[in-house]
Amino acid sequence: QSQLHSWVIDTICECDSKVKGHTGQDVTLPCKYDRKYHGAVEVCWQRGEIPLNKCSNPLISTDGDKVLTRASSRYEMLGRLEDGDVSLTIMNLTEGDAGRYGCRVHIPGPFNDEKHHIDLTVVPGHLTSTESLLTSSHSVTSGSEVRDPVRNTISNLFY
Repeated sequence: QSQLHSWVIDTICECDSKVKGHTGQDVTLPCKYDRKYHGAVEVCWQRGEIPLNKCSNPLISTDGDKVLTRASSRYEMLGRLEDGDVSLTIMNLTEGDAGRYGCRVHIPGPFNDEKHHIDLTVVPGHLTSTESLLTSSHSVTSGSEVRDPVRNTISNLFY
């Protein structure tokens, strides 16, 4: 019995993380699952704590192969769904986007769902002179932060 109890604890994910974003930019809230093991499964995102079943007011949802519902065009799943990357990207961040988000990965069977909670902090978005220089010249050096003008995001690049 203790082996079963240990297995249940190890396979259920109640993961918490923190993400900081800047107003006017895009931010990605991470959520991934083992697609090779579980296959394509339903995933939904919502604001606040995830209830016992499903999502109460989904922002975006997928069947594991394609996005099914979206509350706003500002919500995207830009990761590779086929690899289990169901991260939520919020476009053109506003201060009103700050708060707790939940990602529910529906794993078949009772009480198997993975729940990921992310606390998003939003700060006023100002590009530093280094970021502006890197954006305008398109040069990249080791350990730099670079702004993607197409997706309006900032990435940390390390080589």
